[in-house]
Amino acid sequence: MAQGVCLDVGFLTPYHWNHGRGTKLSSPPEQGTESRKNFLTPDYAAIDNEFFFVRGVLNVPIIGTSEFFRWGIWGSLSRENFDTLLAIKDDSKRSELPPMFSWSSSRLPGYPETLNLKMYANIQKVGSRPHFELQEGDHPRSQEYHHGITPERVREIMVRHLREAG
Repeated sequence: MAQGVCLDVGFLTPYHWNHGRGTKLSSPPEQGTESRKNFLTPDYAAIDNEFFFVRGVLNVPIIGTSEFFRWGIWGSLSRENFDTLLAIKDDSKRSELPPMFSWSSSRLPGYPETLNLKMYANIQKVGSRPHFELQEGDHPRSQEYHHGITPERVREIMVRHLREAG
């Protein structure tokens, strides 16, 4: 039986899946459906064959420890990068892909707006989700990613998350 503190918070869908994107998506597609235009899997999503997303991990170092707080978030990809990734999703050489530009596509509670923060998706070996790398900036999430997060802040996030989930 595992013991210890949970250091992961994740999102099952990109924000845009449930909230649409302007008037393009009048209602979200059904979860679990796959079509040429709209689909959602545990790792990939497409909306209106125009917006493309990959699920990955943002590892944030916890100050004073050797642990990481992990956000399981979504990032957008260009059509070209999305098609490339899907074409080699089971290829052992996929981790050799260069970093792919991405916009943050998950809204994180307890922060100023987190949609559309600039980041890169670093593709990992088969069976592992991409690791996101936030660009440096003044946003609190970027600051925590680059300089670490305090254990107290992790506790605050987890308490809030558990309260909202329960």
